[in-house]
Amino acid sequence: MSPEALAAGVEHVRVDLGLETDPARRFALWAILFMLDAAPDLESTFENAAEREAARNFMDIMDAGTDASS
Repeated sequence: MSPEALAAGVEHVRVDLGLETDPARRFALWAILFMLDAAPDLESTFENAAEREAARNFMDIMDAGTDASS
């Protein structure tokens, strides 16, 4: 995938994240962006403290998986 195509895809997902109202779908879009190292910060993405905590847990799990494969 070209860098331009990746950047366009990331921008599209960011727009979708901004428009999405379903919490589960918002989390999924944010997780995709996180895995692409393009996620916005938690405070601006999730109004709900429980959703921010779930995102932190996801980040910890992803970090643990990265550490295990190194």
